[in-house]
Amino acid sequence: MLCVAYFALPWDLAATAINVVLNAAAGVALVVGPARARTMVRWPWFAMATSMWFYAAGLSYYGAQVVLVGRDVFPSPADYLLLAGALSLIVALTGFVRVRRAHADRPGVIDALIVSTGAGMLSWVFLMSPHVHAGGLSGLARVVLLAYPVTALFSLALVLRMALGRRNRPVPYLMLVVAVAAGLFSDTAYSLLMLSGTYRFGDPIDLGWLAMRVLLGAAALHPGITGIFVPTATRSSGVIGNGRFAALALASLCAPAALTIQWLRHERLDVPVFACGAVVLFLLVIARLWGVMSGLSRALATVERLANTDQLTGLANRRQFHDRWHRVLAGSTGPTALLYVDLDGFKPVNDTLGHAAGDAVLVAAADRMRTNVRADTFIARIGGDEFAVVLPDVAGDDAHSVARRIVEVLAEPFTVHDGEAVIGASVGVVVADAGDDPDVVLRRADAAMYAAKARGRGRVGVVDGVAPAVDAAVDAVVG
Repeated sequence: MLCVAYFALPWDLAATAINVVLNAAAGVALVVGPARARTMVRWPWFAMATSMWFYAAGLSYYGAQVVLVGRDVFPSPADYLLLAGALSLIVALTGFVRVRRAHADRPGVIDALIVSTGAGMLSWVFLMSPHVHAGGLSGLARVVLLAYPVTALFSLALVLRMALGRRNRPVPYLMLVVAVAAGLFSDTAYSLLMLSGTYRFGDPIDLGWLAMRVLLGAAALHPGITGIFVPTATRSSGVIGNGRFAALALASLCAPAALTIQWLRHERLDVPVFACGAVVLFLLVIARLWGVMSGLSRALATVERLANTDQLTGLANRRQFHDRWHRVLAGSTGPTALLYVDLDGFKPVNDTLGHAAGDAVLVAAADRMRTNVRADTFIARIGGDEFAVVLPDVAGDDAHSVARRIVEVLAEPFTVHDGEAVIGASVGVVVADAGDDPDVVLRRADAAMYAAKARGRGRVGVVDGVAPAVDAAVDAVVG
């Protein structure tokens, strides 16, 4: 009803009074709502309420000065109160951004800075430059006139920061964003109309201010207010949507566009201002691209790691093993031992205890092998219960010792799901020299493993030439 009366009543004093009441009421709602909901963080709401009360006080003074007394003094205490309200709004928006943030969201910050810097270039042309170059203004008046668009740009950067980068946006949060955006629209339109001398009370642009007050009060009283400060994940820095890409592209062109507008209007060219703006935009865009490239590099590294890693045991998978095995033999200068390990009795564990227990045994077996070999040893899971162990610069006796140790540690019982599982291992050993065919060597190790398994399992088979020989027992020495 107040909003309807604002536009319906013909008196400037009535419009001013309604505006004051709406600001004061919004401030009360911004205090009562969070207190009633018992939100954990309240100070941004209180800062927003303080902003509304500063606006109410400033408008009250302005109404008394202009409407009742008929004196239009500039700058006046009304301007200082309104600027205090703008600064309080910046503090409130900063609080909403910082408290809601789960972790640093640099892409969102950079995007907001790019768009607000581009808007600043246009603001300079249409709002700031006329005051800077105008004659007959005192230094204080010039500072106050410039303070309005500058504080608006800070608020724009913060509201863009709120709007960008968050996946979960509760209804009160969206109401806050829309409210501030509506207020900034009216602020900008008001400044343009004041420069042209065409603003009047009850102008349609006032609707943005009225909507801001109503939406802020509604957001504070909304039952979902407690969800505003729940930290949320940010969007991937390696992805820029079409809409955001278009906004960033347009913002990047604002500096030359603003300079062109001044030239077309035959105004004084503020080249230093636009040069600085262009440099800032360039550096921000470079920083954004660097972030995208870094994000893509991390994503590619993750994909490559997943493609080369066995997800259950964390060991290298068959794909990475074949790549590493070929490279080792191609670049080695000494002997390289290959151990082909096959678990004995693993299928009964799966059948009796279940696949979850079988997976636990595989993980434990991988850990035991890792802890019983040298740090430079390469281990891969190349099948369901088959593993390959590459020992660089290791000859026959040492390779056999490592194989025996693996057989021994895998023969010890495994504790799974409050029970015990007993398995074993058969190991085929082959020592390769530089230049040997990797596939042939792998087949020999596989044959040695099957020969060991055929002789009773829990044994080590060692290749002697092209035919595998199997030791009589695990602790026997093979020549």
